Amino acid sequence: MKQHFESIDVQLKNQKTVTIRVASTLDAVNLLKTIKSYVGESPYIPKLQEEFRLTLEEAKKWIRSLDEQANSLLLVAVYENEIIANIDLTGNQRKVMRHTAVIGMGMAKEWQNVGLGTALLFAIIEWAKKNPNLELIWLQVYRDNQLGRNLYDKMGFIQNGIIKGFFKQDGQYFDNLTMSMKVG
Repeated sequence: MKQHFESIDVQLKNQKTVTIRVASTLDAVNLLKTIKSYVGESPYIPKLQEEFRLTLEEAKKWIRSLDEQANSLLLVAVYENEIIANIDLTGNQRKVMRHTAVIGMGMAKEWQNVGLGTALLFAIIEWAKKNPNLELIWLQVYRDNQLGRNLYDKMGFIQNGIIKGFFKQDGQYFDNLTMSMKVG
């Protein structure tokens, strides 16, 4: 059975209140628009703008699949009916790793550094802690993404290992840091 997530309203440092709630297939168009915007803006998302080709039907299928899996969750942050960020917890479906899930998160540039990342991570961590299917959540981050690392450290993630030169962009190499948290 899927662990329920209750929508929450969060006031951010910029004094704006956003709603964090479960995504539905009705969000697919707006979610795609938001993801396309931040993929092109962030140097720390390992996908180039031209590589992001998710269709509307594929987005709906992705949303449905995360909704149907007991160890997965897709949340969106909404401000004035616009999706401004999303976070997903994708549970592994292999039997020996079903107790684990990986986090992916992104947000529009103008919503960074106002507490939204903290609110999204807190929401997904609390849901994972209540989920009887999960014991370990993890993420990957560019090693030189200090703001991201500071957030993950603050939230209680521990560093597990580094793969040197994992990302390569424009002839420059970047290290990949894996971090995890026990939740069960």
